[in-house]
Amino acid sequence: MARKKKLLDRKDRIIEAADHLFHVYGLDKTTMEDIARESGIPRATVYLEFSGGKEEIMMTSIERYLFGLLDEMKKLAAQSVVTRVETLKQAILHNVLSNRDRARNFQYSEAAIEQYGKRVRLEMKDFFQARREFFQDLLQQAAAKGEVPQGYDYSRMVRLLEYGLLPFTPSLSNQLSREDLQRTSTAFFNLLLTGFAYSKPTDFM
Repeated sequence: MARKKKLLDRKDRIIEAADHLFHVYGLDKTTMEDIARESGIPRATVYLEFSGGKEEIMMTSIERYLFGLLDEMKKLAAQSVVTRVETLKQAILHNVLSNRDRARNFQYSEAAIEQYGKRVRLEMKDFFQARREFFQDLLQQAAAKGEVPQGYDYSRMVRLLEYGLLPFTPSLSNQLSREDLQRTSTAFFNLLLTGFAYSKPTDFM
């Protein structure tokens, strides 16, 4: 048990060191040698933990970030005192702005955003399924409270929400200021969720 914890601690140190370097110098300029030096762990050991090199470290970091983001959205929903529909809007906005901030803070190049964005969509299916279930649960709670009509195919509604998120991924919205992104995404999802409230369940069959 102690050995397992030690190995986990070592991985954590490597990822934390890499995150710090990605933030300060950017992904493209950070090397495995830099990560080893920052973490205080020999480069051979860093490769032992992450045989895929910098790319594997980055993907592991992104996975941890995404599930941490989901936890933040769930806490926001648990503490929210507004309607369930408004809570869903808040969660979506938090998702959009957090992704934008991470891309900016880690100084991802446009090429890196595109590359890792594709990998995330292919490899992080567990996260997307968990987020889908969270959004669906909020919609069902909204229906139970009369905020949207009952009888929808809520899974299809969530798919529409996911399609709506695509233009607000960092690869497409990175040129917007944070304020513009917040204003644009808020207006878009206000419109989309208002449409849900005034449409018929058969529209989603």
